[in-house]
Amino acid sequence: MANFNERAASMNLDITGAHKGLYSYVDRFSEVVYRELFTGEENIANEITNDDIHLTDLVRVPKLGVFTKGPNPENGPDGDYEYVGVVSNLYSFVGNDILIQKIKESIENTGTPILEENNLLNYKLTSLRSEIIIRSSQSHSISGDVLPVIIINNSYDGTKAASISFGLSMNHNRERLIFAFTLGELKQIHIDNSNTSIEAPIETYLETFSENIGAMITNSFNTQLTEEGMLYSLSVIEDISKNRKKSISHLLKEMLPDVVEGQPMPLPSSWQVFLAIVRYSSFETNLNVKRMLENAAQSALVIPGRMLDVFKRISAGRTT
Repeated sequence: MANFNERAASMNLDITGAHKGLYSYVDRFSEVVYRELFTGEENIANEITNDDIHLTDLVRVPKLGVFTKGPNPENGPDGDYEYVGVVSNLYSFVGNDILIQKIKESIENTGTPILEENNLLNYKLTSLRSEIIIRSSQSHSISGDVLPVIIINNSYDGTKAASISFGLSMNHNRERLIFAFTLGELKQIHIDNSNTSIEAPIETYLETFSENIGAMITNSFNTQLTEEGMLYSLSVIEDISKNRKKSISHLLKEMLPDVVEGQPMPLPSSWQVFLAIVRYSSFETNLNVKRMLENAAQSALVIPGRMLDVFKRISAGRTT
């Protein structure tokens, strides 16, 4: 693979500063700058005497520094950049808005309109999660209207690949809950020719969603979680945070019937555990924690075999 500077223009980076090792990209979310790194500084090097020269002075480091700032034009083109890490010369950059627009185009090409777009960024502005809710609801007596969601993840610091995953959205007590399956995730999306590489799995998911989501909710609602299963789900959450476990346990108790005096607390259904975790994860601001909570929520679900098979085929790059 060619080095970063040789691929910068093809990755939609601004290369007007390439002569000084500067490459940038800006959209409605943020601005990111990649800088070539060297040991020392030139003004320091000019003060070095011949006796003081070291072989590592002003050596190019085979990595690029990453700097970000918000898109607020009042900040001006200079300053307010925060150093947020490094990437290798082999790093493949994908701009957040470029990726989102390509996926939205692919969704619209399936003939299904988009209802809503929610975007979340981490505080460093290096990781993005975009939730695109699709206007194709399935009504269920237990959960009400449930809509399919396409979730896009991307990063500017090499911590995660550009990816899409599939999920669902529903309202619960006037709260909008959004959940992403960890099954069927498509990682390292190549957005060139995305219409041919992305539309097929999106269309496949929309089809299996309409055919199986009702059965998944019903089966999960009618399946009482065993004590072992309950402890497993809570232990996964406790590994993330004990405080989060307490909050989710509290939400779970709200869903269960009142305990009869002298009787043990009833075990919840798989759906109740799923719903308690998703009620919490939907408002989690840490994107990494949100993903781990979703993995715990998924473990509680009773997913139909046909739906599992579709997720496996999507992950393997097959949609038929």
